[in-house]
Amino acid sequence: MKALILAGGSGTRLWPLSRKNYPKQFLKLNSNKSLLQETMERLLHAFSPEEMIVLTNSEYKFHVIHDVQSLFPLNNIILEPVAKNTAPAIALGIKYCLEKLGCEQNEVLVVSPSDHIIKPAQHFCHLCCYRP
Repeated sequence: MKALILAGGSGTRLWPLSRKNYPKQFLKLNSNKSLLQETMERLLHAFSPEEMIVLTNSEYKFHVIHDVQSLFPLNNIILEPVAKNTAPAIALGIKYCLEKLGCEQNEVLVVSPSDHIIKPAQHFCHLCCYRP
């Protein structure tokens, strides 16, 4: 099982806090951590860092690297060649899992946005990411 974290959105609906060059996944709204960092910590209840993949666009590459590396090392960061919305981003993540990570065709992929506040985190992962 892998977790694909979508962090490429422009966050225009939360203006003026969120802007094109600094969308809401990088904002610290709920704590002293960004929403992306909170997402990754939440997923740690069910996934190891090696099982997480962050998908973003090239404009946000350094924001993602900064936020992620402040928590733990992460090797799986995908840069979208062109922003085409959610479904194509998920398709790119699936292709990466199959071709680069050697995942099986039937492996479960949990797709998570990176700009949500979800509490309590343990319950979310227990319900969403159950592993028999």
